[in-house]
Amino acid sequence: MEPSTAQGTSVAPVPWQRLGQEPRQRDGRWRARCALQLAAFAGATAAFAAVAYRVRHRPRDIAFLAVTYWLVALLLCLVEKLEALRLDASPPARETELRRVRLGVWAVAVTLGNTVAWRVCDAMPFLALKLGVWGVTLVVLGFAYYFVFRSKAGECHDEEHGHPSS
Repeated sequence: MEPSTAQGTSVAPVPWQRLGQEPRQRDGRWRARCALQLAAFAGATAAFAAVAYRVRHRPRDIAFLAVTYWLVALLLCLVEKLEALRLDASPPARETELRRVRLGVWAVAVTLGNTVAWRVCDAMPFLALKLGVWGVTLVVLGFAYYFVFRSKAGECHDEEHGHPSS
């Protein structure tokens, strides 16, 4: 696909950009955010690799690490997609896709929470501690449900996100 030209300047198309949309302005905040995300991803990957090296002789622990790493990466991608959809300006097509992405975020969050809780409960010696772990998991998933489905983040009026204030 050839770069499009807008007012005489060459602008490379962004893969997630829909046809007919104006390209987003890339300023210093966007670059700082990308650099921060890249550093966080590199740090998380290094931490997972170090732990995988320590448990290399225990297949169950390696499987847990691989599943957890994959779920965290998927959750971050879905949250980024959710944020991009909330900033999108085309409401009719956005609602169904927004609902699907929200359900995906919720499903991955529940799966990740239950996976970690199950693994932590295996290490707990007493039933009371195991019940405490599951109780904390339910509270955290309740907050996740609230923030994904019930919060009014889509109605923000912030100039930083391109929403005009009232």
